[in-house]
Amino acid sequence: MKNATLPVANYDSYVKAAGTVPPKAEPAHAQELYAVLDVPMSGVLSRKDADIDQLLADAESKVNSLLAAKG
Repeated sequence: MKNATLPVANYDSYVKAAGTVPPKAEPAHAQELYAVLDVPMSGVLSRKDADIDQLLADAESKVNSLLAAKG
C-alpha cells in the first residue's frame, strides 16, 4: 500500500470481517424514508432552538402516511 495516507494495518480486522457479513438489501422505500428523516436531522443540527419533539412528530406522521400509501 505504497500510496496509503493512513496506517493500513488499522483496517485489517475490518477487511477480514467484511467477507463474513451477509449482505442486506435496503428496506422498501428507504430512500423516501431517508428524505423525510433528513428534515428533523437537519433541523436539530442547524438550529439551537429546534423543537425536537415536533420535528419527530411531523416526521412520524409523514413516514406513516408514506408507508400507508405505498403498502
